[in-house]
Amino acid sequence: MFSFFKKKSPTVSATPPLEPGAAPPIFTGVSLIGSALVTPIDIPDPSATPPERQKWVDKLKASLGKTASSISTVFGGSIIDAALYENLEDALLMADAGVNATQFLLGEVRRKVNDSGVTHPVAMKNILVAILTELLKPLEKPLVIGAHLPTVIMVAGVNGAGKTTSIGKLTKHLTTEGASVLLAAADTFRAAAREQLGVWADRNLVEIISQEGADPAAVSFDAVSAGKARGNDVVLIDTAGRLPTQLHLME
Repeated sequence: MFSFFKKKSPTVSATPPLEPGAAPPIFTGVSLIGSALVTPIDIPDPSATPPERQKWVDKLKASLGKTASSISTVFGGSIIDAALYENLEDALLMADAGVNATQFLLGEVRRKVNDSGVTHPVAMKNILVAILTELLKPLEKPLVIGAHLPTVIMVAGVNGAGKTTSIGKLTKHLTTEGASVLLAAADTFRAAAREQLGVWADRNLVEIISQEGADPAAVSFDAVSAGKARGNDVVLIDTAGRLPTQLHLME
């Protein structure tokens, strides 16, 4: 139970009898307990972040830092011109913002720059930050499992971003907490995507809805219907890199 305390091997030393008139010995760095001398044990700071958690946080900060740095360098000039907009477009696309999102952001930035009359790139950067904050603020909501039965979680992202692996880890976390999870292999375009998700289903001992060559929306719809019929707490949908727009979830 207390294995996280690291106790050093005690050093025991017998105290020799003192000669008449001699001064008692002085001990440094040790404590006198009974008749034995022992070194203090090291007790770690309970608020310290576990090494594995700190490693993950550091990797996330480093990754986000690179993206932020690549976009921030765009605004290092002294004027707002066509080249600045082109560089901003390239930086957003390289940051995986997506074509549609990038075009929307550029349009909003142009409009607000023209309306406000700003001329310095730093002011343009502040406008971009304000637009992004306004877009993302409504999404800052806690994930509540059980508010709806089942709770449907759709995982989307570019290929190679780690969607399926993240689903596997999230499934493990949810099942450990006692939730019943149903997986849906709606990434029907990527080769071996169904098989990869099936491996995670087997590892976590959960069921999976999978149809070879089916439309992603059809797989998602069937998974939600099955989740309702079986009383699952959560339906986790692995999508084909984008949300299946044809999907209509039953209320």
